[in-house]
Amino acid sequence: MARGLLGTLLVRDDRTGRRVARIVEVEAYAGPEDRASHARFGSTARNAVMAGPPGIAYVYLVYGMYDCLNVVTGPDGAASAVLIRAVEPL
Repeated sequence: MARGLLGTLLVRDDRTGRRVARIVEVEAYAGPEDRASHARFGSTARNAVMAGPPGIAYVYLVYGMYDCLNVVTGPDGAASAVLIRAVEPL
């Protein structure tokens, strides 16, 4: 799924207009068995969204200072997601 997101366009429309960016860097997290995943210690209120359904995008705060965009990728009930690490503004 991570490879499939590369090159995908993110589009945001709001009162200030439209912003478009191309996804150029991603990182996959394979759930509790993935030691880099924020689901590695099991399900919590903070990471419950990661367990599905797939296709949900969510933003979370890491280290108390960085907003990160993830897309849920696994089957419903399986905590897996792809982190959008970098985009190219268009």
